[in-house]
Amino acid sequence: MKFLAKNTNSEIVQRDLSYAKPSDRPAIRQILKAEQFGFCAYSERYFQNTDEVHIEHFDGQLKNTDQDNYQNWYAVLARINTTKAKKIKPFLPILLPNSDDLNARIYYSNHIYQSVDKEDSEADNLIKYLGFNKYELISDRNKHIQRIQYLKAQLEDDFETFLQNHLQELSFITALEVELDMPLEHLLPTPPHTN
Repeated sequence: MKFLAKNTNSEIVQRDLSYAKPSDRPAIRQILKAEQFGFCAYSERYFQNTDEVHIEHFDGQLKNTDQDNYQNWYAVLARINTTKAKKIKPFLPILLPNSDDLNARIYYSNHIYQSVDKEDSEADNLIKYLGFNKYELISDRNKHIQRIQYLKAQLEDDFETFLQNHLQELSFITALEVELDMPLEHLLPTPPHTN
């Protein structure tokens, strides 16, 4: 959930880029990818060169309306986008992914994402809507974590340097931090600056 926050000084906003203008879409996609440090906003998997990356509209009802803007857009893997729920209405009320209190309301434990408060239907609805706990994603996440745990044991003191030089290994970073019991966000590159 580290790549859901929005940059108040985003180049997308500064340049007044619009999804409705097809010629703006490549720039929007590239800026979103940079703001998300090259990670899928929903799955937290690092984008590989051969991955198809979509500009995802969190609330699809807003697409092609005046309300569709930067706050509604995320760079996501095509597979994640096509398997996400298509209609938001069954998941309302919903916690917005860029909410300031997101990390205080949702946490990762025992291989899944959960709401901190079991009565928090908005947080539960976000987890379900974005598919954080879909079987395939849990499986990929767990395999990656096991591999990184093995690498950590093998590399010992060189582990953090290895991760800094291989950002794809920071995939599923929220889960990795919990499973490795260590902070990793500081290994991400410096946040992108806007022009």
